[in-house]
Amino acid sequence: MIEVTRTAKAAPERVWALLSDIEKWPALLPTFNQITRLDGTGPIGIGTKFDVRQPGLPKAVYQITDWEPGKLFTWQSQAPGVVTTASHRVEPTADGTRIVLTLDWTGPLARISTLLLGRKARRYVSSEAEHIAQAAEDGEGTD
Repeated sequence: MIEVTRTAKAAPERVWALLSDIEKWPALLPTFNQITRLDGTGPIGIGTKFDVRQPGLPKAVYQITDWEPGKLFTWQSQAPGVVTTASHRVEPTADGTRIVLTLDWTGPLARISTLLLGRKARRYVSSEAEHIAQAAEDGEGTD
């Protein structure tokens, strides 16, 4: 499992606003080319699906499997032989917010996925945590 933690000198509400505005990630995070919600409009929650395009990775459909507003969300994507699970957690600290991002593969091909994509995935997750923290501190992102 990949786990990356960063601290932002910004309120947890600010960090959550950036993390939870998933469709705007391509404008904020260089690790995403396009994210399209697949199931209409309305509040995001468990079951919401997104078509996700990332540089150098196959197209994926992610579905929200856990949604705790202001705290965390988890989504999963399934491909033959492997399930990708990514978690995005916001934790208040004395002087800001801790951002904890995780990525894990399970299934018969999980080990192969780790060998083939592990380094790139770690770079992507690290970049995402850095960009979210910086955007929160700079007041960028959501309107």
